[in-house]
Amino acid sequence: TPLLAFALQMCLILGTGQALASSPPIQKLVRVVARWPKSTPSAAGLVALLAGATGLIQGGLGAGVAAVGVREVADRAAEDGRPMDVPVLGAAAYTGLAVWHGGLSGSAPLKAAESAQFTQGASVAIPVSETLFSPLNFAVSGGLMILLPVMCVALAPKEASVPQRASSATSASSRPPRSLLGFLVGGLAVVLVVIGWARDELAFNLSSVNLFFLALALAAHGSIRGFLDSVSDGARGAGSIIVQFPLYFGILGVMQASGMIERLSGAMASFASASTFPLLTFLSAGVVNFFVPSGGGQWALQSDVLLTTADALGLDAGRTVMAFSFGDEWTNLLQPFWALPLLAITGLKAKQIAGYTAVLAIGMGAY
Repeated sequence: TPLLAFALQMCLILGTGQALASSPPIQKLVRVVARWPKSTPSAAGLVALLAGATGLIQGGLGAGVAAVGVREVADRAAEDGRPMDVPVLGAAAYTGLAVWHGGLSGSAPLKAAESAQFTQGASVAIPVSETLFSPLNFAVSGGLMILLPVMCVALAPKEASVPQRASSATSASSRPPRSLLGFLVGGLAVVLVVIGWARDELAFNLSSVNLFFLALALAAHGSIRGFLDSVSDGARGAGSIIVQFPLYFGILGVMQASGMIERLSGAMASFASASTFPLLTFLSAGVVNFFVPSGGGQWALQSDVLLTTADALGLDAGRTVMAFSFGDEWTNLLQPFWALPLLAITGLKAKQIAGYTAVLAIGMGAY
């Protein structure tokens, strides 16, 4: 069914991003970059910039790269005997989750571009030119790429202890050798997808974006065995999606069959206006994110109500999608669900980064 296909698409976003993050070229690049900062403030700003840039490219990639970046920066500091505050680096690494929904793997904009199957108020798909590639998203996501690293630099303590060196789970000698076959097959698929996008022969949606990153990860690994191993490792993180999404779809079915969507939409349209509805959409997405910690699952639940109300008010559907996306990513900084892989890689505890991420969330919300 379309709903189960959507769940698989969400699993692929996470799995392909993690597979790309663990590829030898990306790991080598992170190790090189990790040697640049010599103080906690510069390291915090660099990690936040790295997390945001890779998070905009692909959410799973951003989470994996930033976590490894923190570990590598801490290891270099331990080798040199330099003080480094690792908790603020962990908070900086989490900022990738604060921009990802405005990036190339944003589940709500990409799903809206694929079809309007979750919505009763929108009868056609919403192209990415009105969401991800809109001036609104460029302004908001671009501004956050400046604001969040600057805030991380300002939050970094001036005094810190020398971190303990972490042990790496995978040594260079244990990695499968790179091969020409994986590079050629993956590289060819990447080129074909890009050509399809450029010629408008392939829709820019969840399916094609997943294909692009799957092929890119294969080309980056080179070794087919190494690629399959990395996908298997990344798939472990998809367990939460497999468990959660059937529950969300069941709730959606009850809401549709009971007429609750029409009643909620009518209630929102009765007290919302063209000027207040985008703010209400943003805030509602932020609140629901505490109970549904998945952007895709949250969109499945809220899209019917939000787009039906937007249609009743005569508002732009693309702006509604992005208001939802910004609200969802905003409160990621306040709930630790997606921080679990980061904490496992860095050895940090949630309470060590919570204070920093709360301040970052306040600044982001004000912006």
